[in-house]
Amino acid sequence: RPKKELIIVLDDLDFSWLPAEVAKVKKLWDFGWHIADIAKQMRRDVDEVAILIMHLSRRGEIKRRKGGVFGEVYC
Repeated sequence: RPKKELIIVLDDLDFSWLPAEVAKVKKLWDFGWHIADIAKQMRRDVDEVAILIMHLSRRGEIKRRKGGVFGEVYC
């Protein structure tokens, strides 16, 4: 890393999740919920949920779905 000032991005968000919360997000994802609705249900910022969705997808823990993050209802 350079000795110059660094900018830390998204430091106002919380990317920590309890296992039960992750399980609930996975269920809501499988049910086809819109990402904004998942965020409301979880009482989390939509960007926090988006990062979790990316994490789960990269690990193969959730599948792509029709409608992507917008959910199957909105297709």
